[in-house]
Amino acid sequence: MEKPIFSGGEKVEDFLIESQISHSNMAEVYLAKDLVLQREVVIKALQPAYHKDEEFKKRFFREARIQANLDSPYIIQIYRVFNHKNNLCLVMQHIEGTTLESIVKKAYELKSKKGEKGALSAERAINIFLQILEGISFAHKYRIIHGDIKPANILIDRQGRAKITDFGLSIFLPPDIKKRKGPVSGGTPYYMAPEQIINQEIDFRADVYSLGVTLFYMLSGELPCGKCREMHDILEYHVEGSLAKAKGILIEIKTIPPSVKEAVLQALEGKPENRHQSALEFSLALKIEAPQEMFSELLRFSLLTKSDITAIERAHLDQIAKKRGLSASEIKAIEGNIRKEIGLPPMDFMEEYRNALQGMMTTGREERSYLTSLNDQYIKMGRLSEAEVENLEAEVKAGIKEF
Repeated sequence: MEKPIFSGGEKVEDFLIESQISHSNMAEVYLAKDLVLQREVVIKALQPAYHKDEEFKKRFFREARIQANLDSPYIIQIYRVFNHKNNLCLVMQHIEGTTLESIVKKAYELKSKKGEKGALSAERAINIFLQILEGISFAHKYRIIHGDIKPANILIDRQGRAKITDFGLSIFLPPDIKKRKGPVSGGTPYYMAPEQIINQEIDFRADVYSLGVTLFYMLSGELPCGKCREMHDILEYHVEGSLAKAKGILIEIKTIPPSVKEAVLQALEGKPENRHQSALEFSLALKIEAPQEMFSELLRFSLLTKSDITAIERAHLDQIAKKRGLSASEIKAIEGNIRKEIGLPPMDFMEEYRNALQGMMTTGREERSYLTSLNDQYIKMGRLSEAEVENLEAEVKAGIKEF
C-alpha cells in the first residue's frame, strides 16, 4: 500500500490533518482543523501521479473555481486552494453526515428484510430531491453542467439537508453555445445520459437524466436498467432506449404517487427532447401534488432560477395555481409584482409562445392536441389574444420554411 500524502497530526499550511476520509486514483480526502478559524474542514489533495498531468491540474482548479462561485445552500462551499510542497490541495466545507448513497442502501436493505419493495419513502425522497434540484438549477443558471450527478456525490447533513459536491467533471456552457462535448472518463456509467456515455455533445438535459436516475434509485434502491453491471449491458440498455424495466420496477412499489412515477420516467427518456427540459421543469412536475407549496414562493423561486420561464414550466405553475384556487388575473398580478420586486423585466408572453411553437415545429411535435393545449394556456388565461396567436403562428411557420 502506497504511503498517504498526509499523516494524522501533520501541519499543512494553516491546517492540522486529523484523519483520512477516503482515497481514489485521483485524490485523497482528509478531515482537518482550520487553525486560524478554529473549524473543521475537508482537504482534497491531488495524487502525486497527476501533478505533471496538465489536464488533471486544469480539472482540479476548474472544480475549485466553479464551486467557489456557486453560493447555494445546497452546494458544498470551497474555502481555499493551495500548493503545499507540490501537493495541490482544495479546502472545502465539512459536513457532519453521510452520503445519499449510504442512506438509500440502508433503507433498501431494511425494506428487503421486511419483504417490502423500494427504499426511501416517496415523501422523504422528494423532500431531499427537491433540494438537489434547487442546487443543480442554481448551477445551471450560471451555465454549469455538473456532469457527474449521483447519490455518492450528494451529502446529507444531520438536519437532513442535501449538499452537492464533486464538480470535478463539470463543464461551462457559454451563452452563445447550445451544446458541447461533456466528460466521459471518470464519470459513472449507470448515471450518465445516453448522449454523454457515447461521447456526443451534451447540454443541461444530460444532468436532468442523471437526476432522474438518482431519484429512481432513491425511491426503488435499484437502477432503471435493472441488474445491469457490465459496460456492454449499460450500452445495450441505452441503445434499446426502452423504459420497460424501469416501469416494471416502479409498478411494484405501490406507495409512489402516479405523478411522481410519471415525472421520474420522463427524466429517463433516452432522447433529450423528450425529457424535462430543465431542472426547474422537473421540480415543478414533482410539486404539482404538493399542497403545502405557496404559489407565490414557488413562482419567486422559479423566476430567481430562470428569468425566462418556458411554456411547459408555466403550464406546471398554472396547474399548481389552479389547485390553490387562483384566477388568471391573480396569477398575472402575482408574477408582475414579484418581477418588479426582484428587478426582472415584465412578462413577455409573445416571446414565450414563439419559443414554444418553434420548439414544437422544429422537433416534429406539431400535434393538434399540443397546439390546442398551448393556445388554451395563453388565450384562455388572458395572456394573448386570438389575433396575436394567429400572427405568431404565421410568423413562426414562415420562418421555418425560409430556414
